[in-house]
Amino acid sequence: MRKFVSCLAFMVLVAFLLRIALILSFRTYDFSAVDSIVFQADRTPEVLHHFPFAFGYETGAVAYSLATGHGFSSPFAGSTGPTAWLAPLYPAMCALVFKMFGCFTLLSAFVILSMNSLFSALTCIPIVRIGELTLGKKVGLWSGWIWAAGVFFMQWPTTWIWEVSLSALLLGMIFLQSLRLSEDGSLPAWSRFGFWWGIAALTNPALLAFLPASAVSPAYRLWKNRRSWLIPAAASAGVFFLCIAPWLIRNRMVFGKWVFIRSNAPFEFTIGNYHLSNGLGWFGKHPSRNKWEYAKYARMGEVAYVAEKKQQAVVFVRQYPREFLQLCLKRFVAFWTGSEIVYNIWPRWFFWPLSALMFAGLLVALAYRVNGSWLYFWLMFCYPLTYYIVFAQPRYRHPIEPEMLLLGTYFVSSALREIAARFRTANPPGLPRVETAA
Repeated sequence: MRKFVSCLAFMVLVAFLLRIALILSFRTYDFSAVDSIVFQADRTPEVLHHFPFAFGYETGAVAYSLATGHGFSSPFAGSTGPTAWLAPLYPAMCALVFKMFGCFTLLSAFVILSMNSLFSALTCIPIVRIGELTLGKKVGLWSGWIWAAGVFFMQWPTTWIWEVSLSALLLGMIFLQSLRLSEDGSLPAWSRFGFWWGIAALTNPALLAFLPASAVSPAYRLWKNRRSWLIPAAASAGVFFLCIAPWLIRNRMVFGKWVFIRSNAPFEFTIGNYHLSNGLGWFGKHPSRNKWEYAKYARMGEVAYVAEKKQQAVVFVRQYPREFLQLCLKRFVAFWTGSEIVYNIWPRWFFWPLSALMFAGLLVALAYRVNGSWLYFWLMFCYPLTYYIVFAQPRYRHPIEPEMLLLGTYFVSSALREIAARFRTANPPGLPRVETAA
């Protein structure tokens, strides 16, 4: 056990150092070469605000507002009032870095990317543990090392100031806890489960698509084994709502209405869904790129602006239901294959091999009734649903890539084991090797 723990700690250390080396080698912390975006800072056209928006985009803007004492506000720079455009946890972490190392400095960028790299490195732990409980210890270890050393999995933590690496870590921890809860009906275990779901919701509400399956699966296993599940599950739900309640109350106070964690879902829908859209999100309609949209957002306020976008979304779906379904299908393909996706440094063909191996591994796991195989299925089914409806970007897949990697490694391992078994059957020990005709 001690050897295994030391190996896991070494894996995390290697993963972290490799990511830091990549950051330093390619100077990914230097955002100075990226042009700042000019925004109208107030309602007079003469006053402009130059802002390094490429440094974290909305995350950087909100972190700047927090660090300079203006509260959780102004996601597109300027001074546009309170916001719930983002979940609060990650921007607050970036704001703390700004307070300590300066706003939009090279050092702050390096510290934030290093923080992301630490989250990514720590993801090795749930990868190995999940593999140990489901697909086999060797699969878990191999997957952990591939995650640690694979350059493909280093892209987002080392280049992108956003919450995707933290989301991957949290989702991996929650997946692992869900597996363990199938055998554990204790109140402390279920309360921890609710707590981590609360943290995940305040980091990335899109993860909540997996919440029902992650809770129902262990509850069903406990019920099937005639063990207590209702009170622990209720306690877990209570802890979850206690975690998110302060943010919901804050939203009610500043907006005058209830807003669930993030306010911008209808807006995100409209930039991926409109007549003759490509379905993949056109940022020419975004306040961060379009000065007229920015002016409208600043004038109307966030709640009214998003309400208008919601009306546009309803009108589009009612008028063009067939086109909407076609766009959803297009996004389904794009999410898993990377086809027609932009905003990415890797070639598009980098994406589909992992997806293909994942689907193959999932089918094998389901066929052999591997422990946790249905939990894998529900994760792969539930999590992407939001992005089929809204729009897809490569980074949206990253939170489930640890589990995808496990399933892909499992398939390759199973295939190699099957090939080796057939070879041994064809050539038993002690018999001359069978030569095949040319």
